[in-house]
Amino acid sequence: MVSKMTEQTKKQNNKKYKYTKQIIKLAIDNGFKHPEIAKKAGLSEKSIAQVSRWKNGEALATERQMQFFINEFEHSLKRKMEHLFYSETETQHEFTYHKIKGEILLTHTLYYRRDIGKSNKKSGIYRYIIINSDNVFHLLKQKKVGLNIDGSNYREISDKPQFCSNEQANWYLVETYKNLSPQNLVDSIDSIVATYCNSKSYLCNIIYKEALPLKFIVRQLLLKNGHALSDIVDL
Repeated sequence: MVSKMTEQTKKQNNKKYKYTKQIIKLAIDNGFKHPEIAKKAGLSEKSIAQVSRWKNGEALATERQMQFFINEFEHSLKRKMEHLFYSETETQHEFTYHKIKGEILLTHTLYYRRDIGKSNKKSGIYRYIIINSDNVFHLLKQKKVGLNIDGSNYREISDKPQFCSNEQANWYLVETYKNLSPQNLVDSIDSIVATYCNSKSYLCNIIYKEALPLKFIVRQLLLKNGHALSDIVDL
């Protein structure tokens, strides 16, 4: 009985804390220095290299090592991992609100750019957000508030000031791809980019160059998060 309890305790102590990177960042934002973090984690104060690895997402600490920071900051971390979006309904001035949990890995905006005299003016038309929820990915497409579904009034939108000082409120959610594997995420991005590149609409012809880098960016993102993809080859 004692040996079983000991084995269970060992497993709990060695269990990896999947939000190590995020909670270390919260600790640093709240004034903790690397030597202090190392000490609170039960390491030598000189183990700042290990803290740097945790901070950069290169390694996970155990729950035991992060227990102090879990007690201090996990309530704040949970709030930071919850994101609110909203979408239009068929009734004017009424909306549907959506909450998604996870870490925002990427926000990529597609701009309509035009030259005005010697200056270049740009206005966000669409944007894509990638959220990581325990290595299951969600891909969200948003459009600028006021933009028609087909994007036909993009010129008018580009001349208008921001709808709201809260940047998140300036975007309506229009499409959601949920619970994607890394390969599903890549396939979805590739399909979206192909749609922009192959469309005959004038707007797509303008912004497809903004969409093209997404194919590289999503692969880079997944590679840095430890996901191997079949179309990435070694040099």
